[in-house]
Amino acid sequence: MKAIGNMPSHYRYLCVSHLLGWTAFLCNMLFFTDFMGQIVYKGNPYSDHNSTSYASYERGVEVGCWGLCINAVSSALYSYVQRFLLPYIGLKGLYFVGYFVFGMGTSLIGLFPNIIATLILCSVFGVMSSTLYTIPFNLIAEYQQEEEEQLKLRGGGESGRGTGVDCAALTCMVQLAQILVGAGLGALVNMAGSVIVVVLSASTVSLFGCIFIVLFIRCVD
Repeated sequence: MKAIGNMPSHYRYLCVSHLLGWTAFLCNMLFFTDFMGQIVYKGNPYSDHNSTSYASYERGVEVGCWGLCINAVSSALYSYVQRFLLPYIGLKGLYFVGYFVFGMGTSLIGLFPNIIATLILCSVFGVMSSTLYTIPFNLIAEYQQEEEEQLKLRGGGESGRGTGVDCAALTCMVQLAQILVGAGLGALVNMAGSVIVVVLSASTVSLFGCIFIVLFIRCVD
């Protein structure tokens, strides 16, 4: 907390956007198989275990696991594709695209919970996970390099804040997002009476993150 408080504003904004991204991502991922079972396959986990509705729920959970496998594959592929997109849209552009694609994809999943469409749109989860694991840390590296160059021009010494501290503060946003999602999303599902709220919440937070990136995230020229 002390490190975050002493950070320049653009570092803190990056931490906030990372928190928004992980909150959106975890909203979806932690409840996705349940969403597939209840909403897409129209099953009921509270039915008798020998009932058709319970079998449908189990089938939905199984297919949801395959959807998470699609997420992993698309994450690896998009991580490779990023290097080709970087010269054209830059780090901030890649950051925005990751949040925007995820936000639109999850909104479509929530509005049109079709089996085939949902599995295809699972690929957007990989775009988001790849973005979260790479772009913020690349931005941290750029900020640090910029600070070092400015210190050299002024003839000063090393910065009092190391790269490791900045990366650690950024990574802590993942844990904070887990706390927020774990504490709040279950109650939100109970209030709404349907797990469809998880993908819509993920979409809303992610699209809000897009706006935050545009307004507050600074990219080094």
